[in-house]
Parts: sequence; structure tokens; C-alpha cells
Amino acid sequence: MGMLEGKVILVSGASAGIGRAAVQLFAREGAKVIATARREAEGRAAIASAGSDARFKAADLRDPASIDALFRYIESEFGRLDGAFNNAAMTQDCVPLVDTPLELYQQVFDTNVRSIFLCLQHELRIMQRQGAGAVVNTSSIAGVRGFPGLSMYSASKHAVIGMTKSAALDAAAFGVRVNCICPGTTRTEMMEIQMRTRPGGEQETLKGIPLGRVSSPEEQAETAAWLLSDRASFVTGEQLIVDGGRTVR
Repeated sequence: MGMLEGKVILVSGASAGIGRAAVQLFAREGAKVIATARREAEGRAAIASAGSDARFKAADLRDPASIDALFRYIESEFGRLDGAFNNAAMTQDCVPLVDTPLELYQQVFDTNVRSIFLCLQHELRIMQRQGAGAVVNTSSIAGVRGFPGLSMYSASKHAVIGMTKSAALDAAAFGVRVNCICPGTTRTEMMEIQMRTRPGGEQETLKGIPLGRVSSPEEQAETAAWLLSDRASFVTGEQLIVDGGRTVR
């Protein structure tokens, strides 16, 4: 039996990177996966190799109405939700705070913070009725330290950690766990965007990682799977850093 056997689990940001890896891993571990993303073609490709227990539902998590429609679909098709991996996010080019336009602040916070807030409301209402469930949010090591030129991204990921901790305290009363993962540099499209403008690029970044390499999306998905599983049954309110030792120093 897989560690997610029989669980109904939502994965957002499923069209690429960590989300895509999570869809495929969770399905292998026995979950019935609902994958969601804005990019429909990429999202459907993500579930193509995940087997018959993975379904795709397009949603724009920047749009509250689209989120409402997603959860109506989940409740009508499955009638329950055992786990959720709130992973949809965007990054930014490296730019000093004083040169950061207001529009970038709004885009980053709408995608990285407001979308998780709105999804959490739906998820926790369903799980409260059930009296069980687990949620994992994706933050970042940028949520536990600063990075030059990434003020809006870092601020949004700090917000995810704070929201996770408060939600965990709210949800504990009805038997639901809420945690987050804090990935370090991971081989995804988002990493490629950041490396275009980060001083020194990937080679300079590698110097700060004790294990001497970047993470794969699958390694991050494995961490999320454990937190969503019953094997992590006494873990809640945690920020689990998965960064090859980068923030140890």
C-alpha cells in the first residue's frame, strides 16, 4: 500500500515543477489526485502518466470565482477532501525594492498569498466537517531569510509561513493538520526565471549549498507527500526546510 492510499488530494500549480512531480508521486502512492492549474494543456499532460486516479480541473487561483468553482467540483465529484497541497506560486526577476513597481507587489501577493488564503478557507471548511485532513502549503527558504532583489517574493513566502502557523492552531481543534515546506533552489521553471537576473546565476548559488547541487522537484514532492500522510500524524504548524543545508550556515 502507498502512504496516501485512498486519499483524495488536491494539488495546485500542477502544470510544472514541484506540482507536476507531486501529481505523479501522489498517484503512485495511491491517492486520488485532483490537479489544478491555469495552463490547461500542461496540466492535462501532467496527469497523463499519473494513471486513472488523477483528474485535471483548470482554475485561475488569482480569481475567487474560479476557486469557488474548483471546490464545487471537488465536493460534487468526490464528496470529501483528505489532503491539499497548495503549491501554486509565481516568482520575480531580481530587482531592488526601490525599483519594484506596485503592480509586481499586487501580482505576487495575489498569486502567492491570497490564493492560499482562499483555498485554505474552502479546504478547512470541508475538513472541519469531516473531522480529519491535512494541508501542505509551499513557502520557500525565501520565507525564512531575505534575498537581495527578491523583496516581494520573499515577503509573500514569509506570509505563507505565518498563515500556515495560525491556520494550524485554528484547525487543530477539529483534527486537521496544516504544515508548509520551504524548498531551497529547485530545478523548475521558477528557478530558471530567477537565475536570469540573480547575480552570479546558478554557479554562484551552488556555492552556498552544502550538498553542492540543486533539488529535484521530486525531492520536494516526497516531503509534501510525507506531511500529507498518516506517517506525519503528530506534525502540525511546521515549516520543513528542504534546501540541501543552505540555511544552516
